[in-house]
Amino acid sequence: MPYTREELEKTMDIWLKANQKAEETGDWRCLADSYTEDCYYAWDIPGGLYEARGRENIRATCVGDAMDPYAGWKKKKKKIVIDEKKGEAFCWWWQVPPKGLKNEDGSPMRVIGASWFKYGGDHKWKEQRDFYDFQKTMEFIDQCADKGALSPLAMERRQERNKMMIKMLEARLDYLKKSVGEA
Repeated sequence: MPYTREELEKTMDIWLKANQKAEETGDWRCLADSYTEDCYYAWDIPGGLYEARGRENIRATCVGDAMDPYAGWKKKKKKIVIDEKKGEAFCWWWQVPPKGLKNEDGSPMRVIGASWFKYGGDHKWKEQRDFYDFQKTMEFIDQCADKGALSPLAMERRQERNKMMIKMLEARLDYLKKSVGEA
């Protein structure tokens, strides 16, 4: 079903304003008000997808618990593409840590990500799918940790993630050793 460009632009504007509020307050839960009650939200994780269904579940998880460690971070939107015929939008953004951290070459520290949206009517999204390079994002978070830019909660989550990754890598290494006859 085609929608008007104005309708999708207004929906994106509502979502962008919610992002701005989240950046200012450090609480990303307000983003859930931009989704339909039955919204679907997903992103890549090692071994599959993290998926959530339903606005209140998304509020508690995707824009709640998952974002709590990153209060003070910014998601600088760079490009937005809207397809009113399909009722879809695409946005790519830079995730930027607090404290104006710089890389060794003096450039700002940041990592790229993107979000795809499917419109659900009434100026709300019914689907959101985030895309990013997991390895680069984890390396970026490690660099931020090394510079003291992570909150205690983010450091705790990083440690949990690293323990999970060690188990995954050990299992992968065992498989690789077997595949070359070294096990």
